[in-house]
Amino acid sequence: MKNLLTLLILACFVFAQPKLDSLLNSMQGIDDTIVVRELNDLTWEYRSSNPNAAKNYGLTALKMVEDIEDQKYKSQLLNYLGVIYGNLGDLDSAYHYYQLGYELAQLNNNKREIAYSLNNLGDYYFKKALYSVALENIMKSYKIFEEIDDQMGMAYTLNDIGEIYLKQSDHEKALQYFQLSGKIRQEIKDDRGYAKSLINMASVYENQNRYELALSTYFKAYDVSLNADYTKGESYVLAGIADLYYKQGNLNKSLENRYRALEIDLKIDNKYGELISYNNLGLVYMKLGDMIKAEEFLTKARIESQNTGHLDQLMVSYDFLTELAVAKNDYRVAYNFSKDYQLLNEKIYGQENLNKIADLQTAFVTERKERENQLLKKDIEFQKTTRNYLILITLLILSGVFLFVTKYKSEKKANQLLKELNSSKDKFFSIFAHDLKNPFGAVRNIADFLNEDYDDLSENERKEMINSLSEASKDINKQLDDLLTWARSQKGEFGISKVELNLKELLNSISVSYKLASKNKNISLKISADERINFSGDKFVLETIIGNFVDNAIKFSPSNSEILISGIKKDSMIEISVIDSGVGLPNDLKEKLFNVGEKFSTPGTNNEKGTGLGLKICKEFSELHSGIIEVESNPGEGSKFSLSIPEK
Repeated sequence: MKNLLTLLILACFVFAQPKLDSLLNSMQGIDDTIVVRELNDLTWEYRSSNPNAAKNYGLTALKMVEDIEDQKYKSQLLNYLGVIYGNLGDLDSAYHYYQLGYELAQLNNNKREIAYSLNNLGDYYFKKALYSVALENIMKSYKIFEEIDDQMGMAYTLNDIGEIYLKQSDHEKALQYFQLSGKIRQEIKDDRGYAKSLINMASVYENQNRYELALSTYFKAYDVSLNADYTKGESYVLAGIADLYYKQGNLNKSLENRYRALEIDLKIDNKYGELISYNNLGLVYMKLGDMIKAEEFLTKARIESQNTGHLDQLMVSYDFLTELAVAKNDYRVAYNFSKDYQLLNEKIYGQENLNKIADLQTAFVTERKERENQLLKKDIEFQKTTRNYLILITLLILSGVFLFVTKYKSEKKANQLLKELNSSKDKFFSIFAHDLKNPFGAVRNIADFLNEDYDDLSENERKEMINSLSEASKDINKQLDDLLTWARSQKGEFGISKVELNLKELLNSISVSYKLASKNKNISLKISADERINFSGDKFVLETIIGNFVDNAIKFSPSNSEILISGIKKDSMIEISVIDSGVGLPNDLKEKLFNVGEKFSTPGTNNEKGTGLGLKICKEFSELHSGIIEVESNPGEGSKFSLSIPEK
């Protein structure tokens, strides 16, 4: 009789979303273990389409599971509740349940739930923009899934690894993981998961400007989502198509699809998708010239991202709000949002750096304990004979003397070096503070003049003074940005993260960033590189170094001239050069370019301002990359700045 009643209730689940109270009433008299199992299934079934209902099922099951002996569902329930709270935008609660699930799974040695907990924690860190920590957790999860041959879990982790690489703009690697995930999901007939893999593949194609392939893949993903009743998938597809239309310049189509995606996200309480839509609606309206609606959506995205802790979308909001303020000529607001963006960026990378340090400390402690165990075994062996014991004591004494002498010499040398560095940095900061006085003084003088004589000025005079104020503010911001980058390099916060790069694509990407500056001086940027050359390098570090070379070349070149950016392979080295026909450098100045304590800024051919920190940062970064910078220049004959780095 009990089995028959259970089958009848299960049949009800298929046709409608059951109300919790009526569901529990209908299951009176049924074993609690069966009730918990069915509530557990309902929690997962409605996690995306109705997360609030799923949350009620899960919390009810969690209360019941405490009173039954069979605890195998508890860890799974905790993970399910974490996923649901994450969908609702409550990341703190999501983390709480993920962590509880992880601890319980470890206690019960439940490898499957340990793996799911790690993967879910990776998703939490992903939404917090802590990508290295996220990747570490997800890769640990994959190893466990692979060990227990859980195909579904492996597909989840492969997809999530791909999403991290997509965030880092490593499109080739991201596509590989999405394709692997999609293949597994097809084999195990996981249509919802396959739809998600297709959506991510389409996103990669879109970022690679393969628009036709992207659109056809989105349509395929939409059909699969409909057949699988995957409502969130429909939203993701519409959002992706909206992005695609935006990139193609079809703003009205972009708006139409973005609103359809937002409507679904609001209906199913998908907070992450909702935040993404608010940011992108603001961007589209900005391009359409509707600044009021743009500000409305971007402000909503900023406030809700702050409230829910979605730091990745908060950074997007700050970036778009900066662009909006510039479009409205409100440079003070633009500066504030730009500063918020930089501070959040610093906070995120600072946190990520701390986690990396913590990981290194953990590895160090583990390794040290292993060494201590090995030494203990050796000590036991040495104690077998007096002779070996005396040898050990003698070695320890000699080592102590050697270490003492070495330490004394090292400290003496270090103190001398520290004294020289402090003197150099004191001089550097004195120079830097002096150079900041000019733009700060300009800002203050112009602001005072506008404040006192605003009514007496003509409209053209006001515009000229506001333009001067804007230029001075940009000068200050550039100097502070360079100082922050240099300071972070001094603290050792930058590390090298090498990826596979194509030489010509890298140089083309760098040149695009300086098209406007070169166009303003009617300078032609030329690229010379073999498109077949690939190498391993840190894209950010290389873009920073070569970008500084190009920026200086433009600054010190006359109008109507040409700058060549070339890349070649020499043996096992990659050499990238920036060659101009500008004013050139005398020998005494070439020696001072990379010294921290030297005067570091000279005006360009059009009196352009610079911070002087650029080449100091280049030197720091080149050393991190095991590279060498060379300068060839003579007054009036132009300059050639070259960077040589190992191919691998």
